[in-house]
Amino acid sequence: MTLEQLAAHSGVAADKIVAYTNAGLLPCKDVNAHFSADDEYWLDMVNCFLENGSSVEDLKDLMPLCEQCAAQ
Repeated sequence: MTLEQLAAHSGVAADKIVAYTNAGLLPCKDVNAHFSADDEYWLDMVNCFLENGSSVEDLKDLMPLCEQCAAQ
């Protein structure tokens, strides 16, 4: 799906998705690429952490660990 489709489907503003992608928080590392269902899953997780008080800086360390665990 495109950035615009992901934003519409998830309810997260496109500029926030771009910021999260640029920060390395989503598996898709290029906002010009197509996003997958996996990216939508990780976007939901990122939003959950942020809504519960984590910062983007906190998540820069945490999300790669989560991705490693998910890959195992």
